[in-house]
Parts: sequence; C-alpha cells; structure tokens
Amino acid sequence: MAIATLAAVSLPSIAAVSQRFHHGGRHIGPRFSARYVISIAPSDIGRRVSLRRRLASGSYSDVVGELQGWADGRLTVRRRDGSIVSVPEAELVAGKTVPPPPPRRAPRT
Repeated sequence: MAIATLAAVSLPSIAAVSQRFHHGGRHIGPRFSARYVISIAPSDIGRRVSLRRRLASGSYSDVVGELQGWADGRLTVRRRDGSIVSVPEAELVAGKTVPPPPPRRAPRT
C-alpha cells in the first residue's frame, strides 16, 4: 500500500486564515479566503488576459482584454470596446490568460 506524502498531494487553492475575510461584498467564511495567483508574463503580450487589481480605496477591480504591453512596471490592456487600460504592477493582485470570448449571438426577431 502506497502512502501519499504531503509534497505529492495537490493542495486546494484556498488558504486558511484566522480572521473573517470579505471579498467583493460577500463573506467567504471565518477561516477561508481566496488565494490570488499571478500566472502571466511579458511573453503573454497579444493574448487575452484577466487581471485583478487592488484600488487605493481597498476594493478590487477586474480588467479583461488583450495584453498590449508590459513595460516600466505597467501593463497595458485593450478592452473589447477598444479602450486602453493601464495597470501598475504594484496594484496587480491576480492575473491569468483566458480563452477568447464566445461569438456574439444573432439578435432575436
């Protein structure tokens, strides 16, 4: 019988904490909070990304779009509507590449 070691076990992406945690106005639980991961790099320029940043007010804001550039500590993202958003690396809490959006549906008649 094989015994799994801690290193071989895949741990969940939830970190235990000893205090209450509120995220996005919703209470996650008294002992659990989300673990944010940044899994993008400058090599992802040209790909669609989802970024979460922490604002000065303490709230979070998400930016989804094509990563246009990453220079001088700033990420530049072009949203679907064509607007450009600049996110400082210092505000970045999480980031990942995401698949392209689904095609738009034809309007109902």
